[in-house]
Amino acid sequence: MQTKTVLISGAGIAGLTLAYWLHHFGFVPTIVEKRPNLDAEGYMIDFYGSGFDVAEKMGLIEQLRAQHYQIPKLTFVDQNGAEKAVLDVEKFRAVLKFRHFNFMRGDLETVLYDAIKDNVDIRFGHSISELHPNPEGVDVRMADGSTGSYDLVVGADGIHSNVRQLLWGDEARFARFLGFYVACSIIENFLGRSDAFYSHLHPGSQASVYSIRGNRLATLFAFKGEPMSIHGHDQKMAALARGLAGSQWVVPKLLELTSADEGLFFDAVSQIHVPNWFQGRVALVGDACQCLTLLAGQGASMGMAGAYLLANELHAADGEHTTAFAAYQAKLQPEIMQRQKQAQKLANSFVPNTRFAIWVTHLFMRAAFLPGFRAIVQRQIGSKSIIK
Repeated sequence: MQTKTVLISGAGIAGLTLAYWLHHFGFVPTIVEKRPNLDAEGYMIDFYGSGFDVAEKMGLIEQLRAQHYQIPKLTFVDQNGAEKAVLDVEKFRAVLKFRHFNFMRGDLETVLYDAIKDNVDIRFGHSISELHPNPEGVDVRMADGSTGSYDLVVGADGIHSNVRQLLWGDEARFARFLGFYVACSIIENFLGRSDAFYSHLHPGSQASVYSIRGNRLATLFAFKGEPMSIHGHDQKMAALARGLAGSQWVVPKLLELTSADEGLFFDAVSQIHVPNWFQGRVALVGDACQCLTLLAGQGASMGMAGAYLLANELHAADGEHTTAFAAYQAKLQPEIMQRQKQAQKLANSFVPNTRFAIWVTHLFMRAAFLPGFRAIVQRQIGSKSIIK
């Protein structure tokens, strides 16, 4: 094996999965993660398709099943809280032959972390400040001044990738803003239910709330807007309040409680389009190069798929990175480009512009599982797996 040591930037879903498979194939991965820990829960994801297949190969299905939320239905309500449409979650899962789970993004990270923590060096509170590739390896300087050399470096550090910034250039060159913003928070359970899952559509915005463990609620807000420079909690809340102006039901209460969540997640909905996913001995994986957007609901699954394919190609090439990186990109990039186009269409239906468009969305939800609609649902959610 020509390649042995691999530095992975990012202990997210793609980075943890990559480390698992690299270790499995005999490499020596090291992960650096700027966060102090993996305590952030994030938001709820639908986990199916390619990611499910990778998790199955890792023997993690029962651990993930234990994290699954048994929420029976998603109810769409109007401004008065009246039911307008219901999506039967079990029917949705049946379309996927029950190869599907609902859990928080952080739950998936925890399961992946537990699978590798005894075998992989994971350094929290560390980030890369300099990368110096050379023909023999990559010299790395960390933000704390420490240095090291590795055979390969992989940026698995998300949409705002530090590795991509250092070698590929400014994020603005690769980010494609889709005209939306999203925010997520964890709040107290004022609804008094353990199986709540509601969504309220208003022209140009959506507010959803669902029950999570610990007698709490999680929120997901989305709204259309022009590009903004947002910094700090107060600016995020001000932008969120403007984006959801006019929304009724319990949205004002959701915003009030969200303002107390210092862990509020807020970001633009953007895709990353990088023509070349590798430079010499440095490669990208996950949202760093293949971001579909949070609204697409496939980021975690495809991040695991990309990590598995990258590790598999390195193994097949006996560590010869030039061959492996090229094969990895050739296999995955066309699929990502197709799914990015589909995600753009899905994002527009996720936040309808008009009351008529909202009516159409409700109608589609009511008809989703009628005969003849199953194939449409499967195509829209990107259920086809790319893992063999």
